Amino acid sequence: MFPEEYKSTLLSLVEAHGEDMKTLLGLFHLLKDYTTEEALVKNFMAITGKDCKELLKELRRKEILKIGAYNEYLCLSGYEVFFDDITARYSPQPGELSKYFETAVEGGDKAALKMMELLLKLGKHGTAGFTQYELIRNDLSETFSPELFQALEERLIKERLCVYGKKKEKEFLELYQSEDAIIDVKARLKVWKTAKFAEMPVINTLEKEIEELVADARKSIKPWSAKMAEQASLSEKEIEETTGYFSGFTMDDSSLFITGNMLIGHDTVHIAITDSLSWYDAREWKDFPVLFITEEIPKWIGKLGVVFKKAYPELKYRKIAIASPDKIAYANFEHKLLSELVNRLGISESEIRELPKR
Repeated sequence: MFPEEYKSTLLSLVEAHGEDMKTLLGLFHLLKDYTTEEALVKNFMAITGKDCKELLKELRRKEILKIGAYNEYLCLSGYEVFFDDITARYSPQPGELSKYFETAVEGGDKAALKMMELLLKLGKHGTAGFTQYELIRNDLSETFSPELFQALEERLIKERLCVYGKKKEKEFLELYQSEDAIIDVKARLKVWKTAKFAEMPVINTLEKEIEELVADARKSIKPWSAKMAEQASLSEKEIEETTGYFSGFTMDDSSLFITGNMLIGHDTVHIAITDSLSWYDAREWKDFPVLFITEEIPKWIGKLGVVFKKAYPELKYRKIAIASPDKIAYANFEHKLLSELVNRLGISESEIRELPKR
C-alpha cells in the first residue's frame, strides 16, 4: 500500500464512522504503544459508553493496524508518520484537573481525593511486585469499595483527566495534563493536606507531650552534663541532645505526611502522621523504627504479606507500629519510648496488638 493510499483509507474510515472513530484514534495518540484491546476498550467505553471492538476489527481489515508482540494494536510498519499525524488531530484536550480537585475538596469526597493523591505520587510507575494500577485499585477498593474505585476510574477517563494503559507487565492510570497543571494541583493538594492536619488535635497535643518527655530526659542528666561535655569534648547542649531530642513536626513533601523523629535514652522513633495510610506509602517508607499515626487502622492490616510482597527491605526487617488515637495500636517491635508515645495517644499498653506477620 502506498503512503497516500494508507492515509486516504484511514481518513475515509474517519468519515464513515465519525466521532467514534475520531475518539478511538485519539486514544492511540494518548496511549502511544500501550494500546492493547483491554486498554482501548476500557477507555473508549468510559468516554462514549460504547464498545470499540468492531472498529478495531475494521482497522485491521483495512490494513491500518497490526497486532504487536505483546498483543497491542500498532499501525503498520513504515506508516508511523502518517498515522501519528492523523491520530494527533483527534487527541482529546485535557480536562480541568484543578476544577476536579477543588470540587472533590468542596464536596468532602475522600475517595476522589485519595485517588488523586496516589495518582500524583506514583506517576505511572509501580513498585516491585505491583503495577501502579494494582496499587491504586487495591488500596481504593479496600478502603472504600471496588465499585467506588471503578466509578472514580471511569469518571477520570470520561472527564479527560487520565487514561488507562496496559501492555505486558505494565498497567497504569496516567494523568494526561500539562506539567504546569500537575504542579499546580500538587501544590493545591499540599495546601489542603496542611489545612486538614491543622485540624487534627493529636498533632499539637503530641508535640507538647514529646517536648515534655525530651525536657525530662535532659533534666535527668543536667547535674552531670558539664562534666560529660568536658570529657567528650562536646557542648552541654550536644550532650543533652544525646539523651533527649525531638526534631519538631514538619510536612514531608514526598509522602505529604507530618513527620518528625525523636530520641529518649537509647530509644529512637520516627513519627509519621497521616489521615490514611496507603499500601504504597507503607511500602515506600524507609526510616525505622516508625510509628504511623492515622485516623483509622488500615483495612489491609490483616494481610501484610500481600501488601509487602517483594518489598525492600522485607517486612521482617522493618520495625513498624500503626496507631489510631484513643482506639488501638499494632506493632512488631517493643521498647519503652513506643509504649510511652502510644500511651499518650490514649492507648494503653494492653491495647497494643502484635502486628500480623503475614
